[in-house]
Amino acid sequence: MKWRDLPEAAAERFDLPADAVAGLPKLTITGKARVVIENHKGLLEYGEHMIEVNGGRVRIRINGAELELRAMNQDDLVITGQISSVEFI
Repeated sequence: MKWRDLPEAAAERFDLPADAVAGLPKLTITGKARVVIENHKGLLEYGEHMIEVNGGRVRIRINGAELELRAMNQDDLVITGQISSVEFI
C-alpha cells in the first residue's frame, strides 16, 4: 500500500465516509441532466461539450452537450446539460 492511499484505506476499515476523511471528491448524478461534485480542487477545462474537474488524485471529465457550470464555490460545483458520460482519468 502506498502512503497516499492510507487515508482512503483507513476510512474503509473504520467504515467512515472516504470523501470526508481522505478529501476525495464526491459525485452526485441526477439522471442525465445534473452532476454535483463536492470536494473539488478547481476547473481544468470548460466547454459546451466537455468539462474537466480536478478531483485531487483523479481528474473527472463530464462529456455531453449544452453543458453549463451552474454554480461553483470553494467546495462544490454544479454542472447541468445533456450528460452522456462521466470519466475518471
